[in-house]
Amino acid sequence: MKAGPAAVAIAAIAAGCGLPDSDYYGKVPEVTDPRHLRFCNSGEPESLDPATSSSTAAMKPVYELFDGLTDYDPNGLPEPSLATHWEVSEDVRRFTFHLHDRGRWSNGRPVTAHDVKYQAVRTLHPSTASINASMLAEVKNGALYNGNAVRLVVRDTGALRAGDIVEVLAVDGRAIGDWRKARQAWPDSNQRRSTATLALRDRGAAAADAYARVPAGEPVQVIELAGDPLHPAADTWTYVYWARGDGVYGWVPWGELDVVPNAAVPHRVRRVPPRQLPGVELSASELAVGDPPADEVEVAGADLLMVPDVLGIRVPDDHTIVFETDNPTPWFLFLSNSRALRTTPTEAVSRWPRRWTDVEHIVTSGPFHLVEWKQRDKMVMVRSETFWNQDELKLDKLTIYAVDDQAAASNLYFTGGCDALTTNHIPASYTRALQGRYKDFHIEPWLGVYFVLVQTEKFPNRHLRRALALAVDRSVIPRILHGGQFPSAQYMPGTPIAELSDEDLALCGVSRDTPGVASIMVTGELCYVPPPGLDFDPERARQELALARQELGKDFPSKLVFKFNQGSEQHKLIAEYLQHQWQEVLGVTIELEVQEWKTFLADTKNGQFELGRFGWIGNFPDAEGEFLPLFRCGSPNNRSRYCSPEFERALGAAKPIRDRKQRLERVYQAEQILVEDAPVIPLFVYTQIHLHKPYVRDLHINLVDQPPLHEAWLDPDWKQHLED
Repeated sequence: MKAGPAAVAIAAIAAGCGLPDSDYYGKVPEVTDPRHLRFCNSGEPESLDPATSSSTAAMKPVYELFDGLTDYDPNGLPEPSLATHWEVSEDVRRFTFHLHDRGRWSNGRPVTAHDVKYQAVRTLHPSTASINASMLAEVKNGALYNGNAVRLVVRDTGALRAGDIVEVLAVDGRAIGDWRKARQAWPDSNQRRSTATLALRDRGAAAADAYARVPAGEPVQVIELAGDPLHPAADTWTYVYWARGDGVYGWVPWGELDVVPNAAVPHRVRRVPPRQLPGVELSASELAVGDPPADEVEVAGADLLMVPDVLGIRVPDDHTIVFETDNPTPWFLFLSNSRALRTTPTEAVSRWPRRWTDVEHIVTSGPFHLVEWKQRDKMVMVRSETFWNQDELKLDKLTIYAVDDQAAASNLYFTGGCDALTTNHIPASYTRALQGRYKDFHIEPWLGVYFVLVQTEKFPNRHLRRALALAVDRSVIPRILHGGQFPSAQYMPGTPIAELSDEDLALCGVSRDTPGVASIMVTGELCYVPPPGLDFDPERARQELALARQELGKDFPSKLVFKFNQGSEQHKLIAEYLQHQWQEVLGVTIELEVQEWKTFLADTKNGQFELGRFGWIGNFPDAEGEFLPLFRCGSPNNRSRYCSPEFERALGAAKPIRDRKQRLERVYQAEQILVEDAPVIPLFVYTQIHLHKPYVRDLHINLVDQPPLHEAWLDPDWKQHLED
């Protein structure tokens, strides 16, 4: 069988021969269309919905299709977009964004603060099952809302008054935690039925204009009331969710929801503390006192409703949105450009909750609009004629190829088929030969950590996890990958301490010979040196393994299965190295399992793995706000299923502290608990490895790998400009 071009390229690289004898790797075609960028992505996005996407393959297209309060500037920092300016309260608990009036959806409708709120509430609502909900967990009652465990009291009942906000502790005599452990849904006080057919439609539309009809007696879930939820009239518009098939949302008059199935179901509740009440401001002394314990009372389901009114998200007018957090949240501004707050269109999401980003349904607000999407092939986007900032757009067309195999992507670039490769989509075997030889090859720092996740429900034994962490010699990894990666047993990524400036060394309180990394959180002001982690120690590893065998007895696993996704030579090399290392040091049998990217994402999200390769790329350098939430109990991003009361207490102790240096002392304690428990086994700090043609201009490579692609352009006269 004749070898394909990708295989030939790999062989040439490995042999160190057959490489182009020029300044650039592969063909540099003539620029015939300077306003069309062809970009090789790292695979098929799991979703283009900002609420349900999180992978590096999804982020770049998502951020080009949907606008946010802020966007990423060339350095990866928030810059004004829909919001022109903002204010932060002195206690860092209230964030007010002011929007301009020029934003437009691709269907022509104005983009308003209500659209931002819709996305935030949708991300948090349990019916969305958003993997990004943890980003907004600090919003007042955000975590409780996401857990379906907060309610508005809608009428006076016993010791409670209408308008009280309560946390639900138990339903029908069974604790919420027990329902969750059994993975069962408890009787929902928001469930309603109708004795007549419900016509789901846009708010204010006639029943004849319904886009879905719910048969009489079918259950729906109340999401929101357009009016006062304490005094709804029969004609108050009510937003509901019908879970049939792919699901559908729609508006109906409140009076049509005339059956309350769980009206009599008892709920044990308690008032939320004052710090969690939307619109209530507390003094520093009141916050310092802490939250007094609230009495637990029992109420009927008919007296409770979960609506967005319980959240610290308010829209005073079409161009203002206010977020309130339980505690000081110094990183909240860095969430303003995140996927959790990228605007999404109510009208499209309501009709097709799982398919609204299909080409025939999608409504966009960003620089580009999607016109073609061939699964596992390519997405084609064109300049959005309704985007408010046309002067910023330097491209008319953006083609994003979904090439999940690194060798295939590199070969496509080599032959001139794409203008740039996404970060780290070059085989590890290429990098040694390309580095220092070609001007279109680039290595830059990256705010990301590569690690092994341990599914702790399958491996609850701490000693086994610690043994695996201690058995890995990370110093070998740079010689395997050849990409400048920094081996580290620390979880929070940062800059190698040996490479810090003298000023940053002083800021971090370390000397140049201190091992590990440090994170410069605020230039010249704030540094965080994460705990050292469980670095290579074969003797300790074997001791921990002996303790695990002793405690587990006959339940000690005969083998461990390590999952990773296909298409990346880096993942394969790391998997094979770990397999060898764990067998060599511990005598543990490791079976490798490779999966297609979307299958791998689904399996790890659902806990269907034992050990798996993973990584996390930060949007901003903050352990508490960006990296540690992955391991909070109940976090939708917690693929390891780790849940530690000690870890939770340490993070909780940091929350009320306004002084950031004092706060970081508690964060350090929390991260130390995490690395000692070893649900995550850090391996190295990422670097960004890129190839992009010499005619590509303004493709800003930044620390968080969020280049604004719409600002890039192709220079037909690049040779002349190089000479100049």
